[in-house]
Amino acid sequence: MRKELFPHLVILIACFCILAAALILQPASPGTSHLRLGKIYIPDMCILRITTGVPCPGCGLSRSLVAAMHGDLRRSFAYHRLGFLTLVYVFLQFVCRLAIFVIPKWQARLIRYGKFLNQGIIVLAILFGINWITTLISLSSNLY
Repeated sequence: MRKELFPHLVILIACFCILAAALILQPASPGTSHLRLGKIYIPDMCILRITTGVPCPGCGLSRSLVAAMHGDLRRSFAYHRLGFLTLVYVFLQFVCRLAIFVIPKWQARLIRYGKFLNQGIIVLAILFGINWITTLISLSSNLY
């Protein structure tokens, strides 16, 4: 494999792992926040929320991705407002990176598209920041 294709392989593998995990894990049962792998429950792992009680920008994202992957968009949105959008972004990255390796004659065009797609992470990060701020504001307004 050519050295310049290595970053595309890394992104492909990372996206595959995210999509596979979202498909393999089972959504949280109603009334709980834990994901399941068969009969094994996976506990919440947000260090910020556990230590401070304040949710992080990604709190609920794993549950949201799993719910979206299993077709429950309503619950996906309830867990995290940007879960479905994140899943779509990861899927587009996966398809683009896979196509780079599978369709060599389109490689140059796909690599340019991949660079454009990479800029989407900036938009997603800004949206995560806005979502986090609105979440913190709504939590603080509930305290009073």
